[in-house]
Amino acid sequence: MSEGLTFGYRIIKLDEVASTNSYAHNLAVETNLIEGLVVLAKNQTEGKGQRGNIWQVESGKNLTFSLVLKPNLAVSEQFMLSKVVALGIADFLASLNLEQVNIKWPNDIWVNNKKIAGILIENTLKSNKISTSIVGVGLNVNQQVFNSNLNATSLQNELSINFDIEILLNDLLICLEKRYLMLRALQYQKINTDYLNNLLGYNTELNYKIGENHCKGIIRGVNPLGLLQLEIEGQLNEFDLKEVSLIGV
Repeated sequence: MSEGLTFGYRIIKLDEVASTNSYAHNLAVETNLIEGLVVLAKNQTEGKGQRGNIWQVESGKNLTFSLVLKPNLAVSEQFMLSKVVALGIADFLASLNLEQVNIKWPNDIWVNNKKIAGILIENTLKSNKISTSIVGVGLNVNQQVFNSNLNATSLQNELSINFDIEILLNDLLICLEKRYLMLRALQYQKINTDYLNNLLGYNTELNYKIGENHCKGIIRGVNPLGLLQLEIEGQLNEFDLKEVSLIGV
């Protein structure tokens, strides 16, 4: 990214769209977009989340957007981008004086043990490099009621404040850009350290579900490909997203 550009230099505002990620991806395919472009929607009818889930929110009450990036990362380094996006959101939430802000592996953001934000990154490859990344972010802002099985919260629920969505977007983009520039500067060690320090369950025993089995485990790290390193009964095991889930928090 050129020094003169900032995230959100251009913001495409939509009342409703199937998915901001899909919209941004189609734009990127059709045109040579400069990174930092944002697609912002009041409502997504088919917003996507991790594990293929649909991201369901009340229209106009939350921050749902996609950010176009051109990280030029090796495929083996793609989880570094996930880390800096998660950290950027965590930094932003901490700036609002929210307590107990954590990253739930791999990149959900939790506040007080409830989900407040989710991330979905979709990459386009060229010559074994990630040429374009569409970073989808959903942040619960002014919505107050959620399906009981979602274990979700919002800024409104935590702080009892009704927020201006677009002002929040600007402040969040500043935090995201600061973290992205760390990635550009190859500050991998600091990124890794900060990620682990913000990771829910790091060096702490919690309950997990693996297949049909429940067990206690301690997160000891995350490998370069993003696999969770979980210590169970003294043995270190690695799991991908679909193999393990945190329970009972």
